[in-house]
Amino acid sequence: MQENNNDIYSNELRVLYKLYKSQLPNSIILTGQDADIITTIANNFASLVISNKLIQGYNEFQESIYNSHYQETQFLLKIEPIFLEDKQRFKKNIYREDIKHVNQFFSTKDEVNQKRICIINLIDDFSLDAANSILKIIEEPNKNNHFIIVNQNKTRCLKTIVSRSHRIFFGKLSYDDYINFYKDSENDEYLNYLYQITNGSSFLTKKFIEYNFYEINDHFKALLNNQNKIKSNTASHYIDYLQKFKNIEQVIPVFLNYLQLLISDEIKKLCYKNENKLVIRLLNVYTVIESINKNNMKLNLDFENIVISLFHKLKYE
Repeated sequence: MQENNNDIYSNELRVLYKLYKSQLPNSIILTGQDADIITTIANNFASLVISNKLIQGYNEFQESIYNSHYQETQFLLKIEPIFLEDKQRFKKNIYREDIKHVNQFFSTKDEVNQKRICIINLIDDFSLDAANSILKIIEEPNKNNHFIIVNQNKTRCLKTIVSRSHRIFFGKLSYDDYINFYKDSENDEYLNYLYQITNGSSFLTKKFIEYNFYEINDHFKALLNNQNKIKSNTASHYIDYLQKFKNIEQVIPVFLNYLQLLISDEIKKLCYKNENKLVIRLLNVYTVIESINKNNMKLNLDFENIVISLFHKLKYE
């Protein structure tokens, strides 16, 4: 994290600090929409616990969480999305066989009172059998073995895991914290726009900035308001734009989500202008994109056909 972010999630960090100063729970769940920031907090907290560093007070703890840099160590295990080299995409779920090494990690003998921590990022991606495997380990606690579980959707974590863990909820970033956190990534005007359309979601904002969707922002909004601007080669231009990304299967759902948010924002503006006919058309397009996105996640559709279908609907809907 950047050094100027020392007030972000201060209330949540105070709860984490109390856990740190007391007997650390066998399992801690950090739940919130801003998974990227929460994961950074989880990494730095785990590194601090493992280091056995003497912390004098909350201010020093906060400094360590915000400004430390995660380093790999034999005492820390991270469970994250698995990248499939042959298919050039991430595995959609994490299964029991993917985490069978967790038991071995925790059973390794270390020096007296040396803690071991397994960070799970995200528990949302775990299949039921994988989640139950983690639950079994949590149910057989060892005072020096701990889980730090990052969770984005609170309903995607087993209730039995929740009941055996200490859960901390991370709220939405305030506008000032949001702008401060991303001010070195984009211009203020576009950040203000992203805050509005994402409802302040750091998770979505990070993805939109990472994929540089700012490049298509004005052009796509112009197409929404004037179907005549959609030419026979428009879909091809967007296909070329998307092909520059190596992880295209991960980009497409985010791309479609971004278009939906742009449409939603345009609809709000048109409602004030009583542009009812255009509002209805854009609502239909929004529904079409939602359907395409759901089918893509289920069927893993060819992205070129997705884009062509999208602009055909946008042109003739």
